[in-house]
Amino acid sequence: MKRMIDHTADSMRQLRHNRAGGVAIMFGLVTPVIFLAVGAAVDFTIYMRDKTQLQGLTDSASIAAAREMQMAKADPVRIKAVSEAYIHSRQPSVAVQTQVDREKFAVTVAAQKDFAPFMGNLFFTGTPQLSATATAKLNGTLPLCLLALDKKGGATIDLEKSAQMTAPACMVYSNSKHPSGVQAKDNALLTSGLTCSAGGRGRASSAKFNPEPLLDCPQLDNPLASRPAPADGSCNFNDLVIRGGTRTLQPGVYCRGLRITDGADVTLASGIYIVKDGPLIVDKNGTLRGTDVGIYLKGPDSNMTFAVASTISLSAPKDGPLAGILIYDDPTGAKAMANPPYALPIPLLGGLLVGLLAADAPPREHKIFSDNARNLLGTIYMPRGRLIIDATKPIADRSSYTVLVVQRIDLHDGPNLYLNSDYSASEVPVPKGLGPYGSNVSLTN
Repeated sequence: MKRMIDHTADSMRQLRHNRAGGVAIMFGLVTPVIFLAVGAAVDFTIYMRDKTQLQGLTDSASIAAAREMQMAKADPVRIKAVSEAYIHSRQPSVAVQTQVDREKFAVTVAAQKDFAPFMGNLFFTGTPQLSATATAKLNGTLPLCLLALDKKGGATIDLEKSAQMTAPACMVYSNSKHPSGVQAKDNALLTSGLTCSAGGRGRASSAKFNPEPLLDCPQLDNPLASRPAPADGSCNFNDLVIRGGTRTLQPGVYCRGLRITDGADVTLASGIYIVKDGPLIVDKNGTLRGTDVGIYLKGPDSNMTFAVASTISLSAPKDGPLAGILIYDDPTGAKAMANPPYALPIPLLGGLLVGLLAADAPPREHKIFSDNARNLLGTIYMPRGRLIIDATKPIADRSSYTVLVVQRIDLHDGPNLYLNSDYSASEVPVPKGLGPYGSNVSLTN
């Protein structure tokens, strides 16, 4: 009996030994498979994570490039630089290719980078690649109808005391990086197809924007910076003041200013009028009208005033050096300090200082106070000028289109400045570079 019990015990010990060996063998066989499966899962997870990140980065880069396309007048070199900088600032090793379709207002960005798998090349042949492609497109392209060029001042577009700006089908733009680059207060209302500020907007609760401005927009280049001023010559008229009566003026150089006053009704014949070294003033029930005319305000003292009691109706030239430009203000701006209050022993230093003073001189002020300035057809270009509008009646509402490119603009009290953009209703051309721009950007794939 004891022998039988011992034999049974030996058999059980042998069975346990055999089972342990089998488990060990089985574990040894299964472990590499489990390791490979885990490694494959890890690689797949990392791969999908990195691919998703790359796709998101490419999407954002295409949108940024499309926005730059909007602002940079579709310059392919600049647009490509934007997409590359956007991606490389976040993932320097990514290869980027950008295609710009200016006709369709679309930007396609393709990105590619090497993928470093957790398991090495066990599941891949060669160096594995991650790739992503995205196309962004401008939608609802809009013309630019107002650009305030000042890059750092506050309230470069400023509406006060129930003033209104009505630009429903075009873009209103401030280049200022100031937190209040665009400002409206005291129940003012700015209506546009799109309002964009390179900085911020004033926070007056009583003001209304329709729609709300986009903020932190890229600064625009001056679209008319390369547009040359008309050539001027010797004076055809000096200190001309027209008091009362009806008169037709001819193109030419009007030195030391031109004033239309005391009920005078003046028609400008077609051509270019250079008002040199003096102001252009229409006041005391004076009337200034003209079709196919361009006005060049030349010299530091040549500002413009359309007083309350005046009637203004002007249309820009259809061709010639001022085609599409109604008023061209001298880009050199206001008068600098010609005689500093202290002596400068070095002429070069004196010239440098005067140059710096000129650069920092305040913008020259131009005023439209007229209650009857319903037709201002064309582009008003005042790159170093401050346009102040203060009237009780609509301004430019009967113009097919009006474009303003100014240093800054102020609307006081209760005017309603209309910036129409019905280009097809007029033969007056729109100067190159003023549109179209996109109102929004969307991904198309």
